Amino acid sequence: MASKAVRDGRQPITRGQISAIHTLKTRLGMDEESYRALLQEFGGVESSKELSWFQADELIDEMKRKAGQKPQVNHKGKRHRSLEGRAGMATPAQLRKIEAVWAEVSRVEDPEERAKALRSFVGKIAQVSDLRFLDRRGVAKVIAALTAMQKRRGLA
Repeated sequence: MASKAVRDGRQPITRGQISAIHTLKTRLGMDEESYRALLQEFGGVESSKELSWFQADELIDEMKRKAGQKPQVNHKGKRHRSLEGRAGMATPAQLRKIEAVWAEVSRVEDPEERAKALRSFVGKIAQVSDLRFLDRRGVAKVIAALTAMQKRRGLA
């Protein structure tokens, strides 16, 4: 019988992901307090073993960006999947669309700085500190603003 986590679509973290997280933690020179804060931010957990597969995947990509490595490109629709099924909130597909359009209209080259600029943009438009906190109304505002930017730059 499958575990409740797997039945609910919350695939458990793999040993490889745990290893990658700890390797990146070392590479980034993170102290224990910073590391635990990052775990709280990405999964509301105190140990990497408590993360879902999708949360770990997003955390690894973020840590790779911070370490100056290229994040995994082939998400095949999995990015933000840990945020699926939240009533009244942005869907993973909407969040991926926002990131894709932002990558097109943003003039910031550095991926980490571009992500920071997106958070700032979303904060100004929808009054939230991160994409994860966007509700459906905020998504509509952000996508409308991005579409207008595309039109102004002749991209749409």
